[in-house]
Amino acid sequence: MKFSARGFTLIELLVVIGLLVIMMASVFLILKPGKRTSQARDVTRKSDIGQIANALKAYYTVRETYPGPSGSASASGLTTLVSSGDLKSIPNDPTGGDYQYTVSGLGIGAVAAVFATLEDPTTGTGSWVWCFRTESVSISEVTVGSCLP
Repeated sequence: MKFSARGFTLIELLVVIGLLVIMMASVFLILKPGKRTSQARDVTRKSDIGQIANALKAYYTVRETYPGPSGSASASGLTTLVSSGDLKSIPNDPTGGDYQYTVSGLGIGAVAAVFATLEDPTTGTGSWVWCFRTESVSISEVTVGSCLP
């Protein structure tokens, strides 16, 4: 009886499969899927805050004041932006929470801010927020205290 030299042995197949598993594990460690997921949620937050900022600017242009009162975005004066047609709907944070909205003063002297806590800040460690302030007409990554009007 002759044995054919064609094909792979079981040991050779197991070695190749083992090497593939090790390479895939190292790729997953390099990619850090958890970090990429939190970065994607931060991108969503930044986009949502930008939409709210544009709606606030449009609202102020027509009415020369910002909607009140302050609080979480879904429970605050931002609902006025929906009823006025400046915002289609109030976006929610990707993790299910609300964005924060603060307003100080009335009329032309009013100042408002909208912010969301970032999961993966680029500035450094600690609690950082993506903040739109009407006073400086800027959107940036700052600490919570720097965002409040």
